[in-house]
Amino acid sequence: MRTSRRPFAVLAITSLAYCTSGVYAQENSTAASREITGFPPCDALIEAGLGTQVLTATSNEYESRVDSWWFANARVRPWCFVRPQNTMEVSNVVKVLSDAGSGAGDWHIAVRSGGHSLPSANSIVNGVTIDLTMMNNSWYSPEQKVASVEPGAAWKDVYANLLDTANVTVTGGRDGGVGVGGFLLGGGNSYYSSRNGFGCDTVVNYEVVLANGTIVNANASTNPDLWRALKGGGMNFGIVTRFDIEAMPAVDFAYGQSVLSTNYSDAVVDVIVNFTNNPEEMENDHLIPLYSYNASEGGQSIILIGVNTQGDLNSPAFDGMNSIPALSRTWEHKSLARAANESQVAGGLLYTQSTLTLPANPTAVRRATALHSSLIRTLTATLGPENFSASTFLQPLPTQIAKAGSRSGGSNVLGLDRIPGNAILWVSGVGVQPDAGDAGLAVARAELKKLVAELREFARGQDDVEGMEWTYLNYADADQDPLGSYGEENVRFMQEVAERYDPEGFWQGRVPGGFKVGRVEV
Repeated sequence: MRTSRRPFAVLAITSLAYCTSGVYAQENSTAASREITGFPPCDALIEAGLGTQVLTATSNEYESRVDSWWFANARVRPWCFVRPQNTMEVSNVVKVLSDAGSGAGDWHIAVRSGGHSLPSANSIVNGVTIDLTMMNNSWYSPEQKVASVEPGAAWKDVYANLLDTANVTVTGGRDGGVGVGGFLLGGGNSYYSSRNGFGCDTVVNYEVVLANGTIVNANASTNPDLWRALKGGGMNFGIVTRFDIEAMPAVDFAYGQSVLSTNYSDAVVDVIVNFTNNPEEMENDHLIPLYSYNASEGGQSIILIGVNTQGDLNSPAFDGMNSIPALSRTWEHKSLARAANESQVAGGLLYTQSTLTLPANPTAVRRATALHSSLIRTLTATLGPENFSASTFLQPLPTQIAKAGSRSGGSNVLGLDRIPGNAILWVSGVGVQPDAGDAGLAVARAELKKLVAELREFARGQDDVEGMEWTYLNYADADQDPLGSYGEENVRFMQEVAERYDPEGFWQGRVPGGFKVGRVEV
């Protein structure tokens, strides 16, 4: 982990250093790295001097890279991986692949940072996967109070490094294994959302490789349109090779988990709805109920996670949580680095998920929890109780988050202000054991989609639900339209920015994974 301090003011010097190291690496590629693979884009990368960064199926490290994706159904085998180590190498990769793909071949490119996105978003079979995980450094500039983070870093490592070297932290992911790049480009809901807005609102500068290989910075004064579009616009404009993020002093959290019987579900719903509807009292507080099913861990349970980011163990925001009888309860001081490390969700299952935005009223939320239980009964009967796990998260989405984002980083493209009132972000997922295979995953996906359709229709029947079609990109399934849910004005803006910085449509066509603004109809 790099610990040197690099001032925000010398970004151009940093990029020049990367350029020099990239050229050196190219000139010193070994003869072995120039062996022909038979796959045109892979051979083009090798011919360009990037052979030491290319892995094919015959490479020793190839299978370990395949297995590093969180979703088992994302663990597919591309023609080759290319693993750039700095910004200049990313630039070279993009230029080479752009030229290699001119007008020929039914092959495509995937871009991966942490490997937690949807299977179709960051992995590919027929083509090349650009794997950014070698770019995993972070450092802090005390003069600018900015932390610089590369896209392939996992949040647990970012927090630990910034804590150890500078005693600061940033607004990032809660699961420590999640990668920086996808999280921030999709918005980034965090423990600090009510205070700072989404993670993207705290990004003061992006270093970006465009489709023609040009390296640019995007911030409030340089390429401000691109800066805004990247705040929630996903993989539509370029590969971000460095995020410069507002930093703040690291303070140990007050962190607790209460494990509850499902008999107290109605009380949990009342607590989370009341919490969401009193945002003025919760700027430093965070509360997430997790409804979980795992046969090997005793079946169904509810876990309430409570966090005060200023370390207040007596915050009244959690009185409701603490009033519910618990099977077990913890409440302690814990650094964000430790919390993120301990909050990693194990991968390796065939997985499907979906998300909705619900009005913060108990009727809609109780319907969601009832459907969760119904889904478990159905999958128990069809797949068998040991062959799957299921979870439903309920996350507060008060109007305060949009207001905090505006104060923190100015305008983004998320369209959170279109949500008419306090809401709850619902996300539900099913993990299927690999032994159940694709057939088991198909059953789980079909049953989850039925649940989503029923819950959506039920929510539409509630009062004050106009604007509740907003969809969080980082939780959305492939059939959903998060970019379209940002609103027509934001969509048109993103489309104009994409056309301006990528007139040939490279990111829309040759890099098709994820949610593409070019596919949104307005």
